[in-house]
Amino acid sequence: ARSRLLPAGVGDLRAAGHHPGRARHSKGSYRGWAVRAAPAPSGGGGGAKVGAKSRGLSDDQMCKRLLVDIVENRFMVTGQLSEDLYADTALFQDEIDTYDLPSYVRGTGMLFDGAKSDFKLVGDLEFKGQTIRYRFDEILSFKIPLGPRSRVSGVVELVRGEDGLITKYREFWDQSVPATLVDLFLDGVGVKAAAFPAAN
Repeated sequence: ARSRLLPAGVGDLRAAGHHPGRARHSKGSYRGWAVRAAPAPSGGGGGAKVGAKSRGLSDDQMCKRLLVDIVENRFMVTGQLSEDLYADTALFQDEIDTYDLPSYVRGTGMLFDGAKSDFKLVGDLEFKGQTIRYRFDEILSFKIPLGPRSRVSGVVELVRGEDGLITKYREFWDQSVPATLVDLFLDGVGVKAAAFPAAN
């Protein structure tokens, strides 16, 4: 896990349950930043009921739901995702380890300070068959002494099962794990602040 290589104490957070726009597919494009939550699944209410799963969503419906989680909820730094979009057996994998759904949700919130973290969706959500891909760029603020931050960018790949639920989440980082940890250390000691690349 990312936690195994982090400073002492961070691994404990992961063990307790860790982690750390727009949309396009063959049918057209979506202005991700303006998208709002799609109507809740049949049954009404302000969101998916506990245990209820949103099976059989079209690409359009899935796209709108995901954009809310990615852009508005910033789930990759807060852990606030729509669990009804995921199979109970879904696995979340980054460049360090693999987690089940409860561990990812609980641990992301425990490990990262969402208010001090920055997140960008870069470009579009791309739908191809059962696979959804998008590029991200984020600066993660860790809930450990000194509050160090580290930049991570890359691609997320989501795989959907036959019922339309997401069964696999996979992060592919642009940076190596050692380089990410060096940046975390340098930010923590005040030598080099984590930052997004300067715009051209």
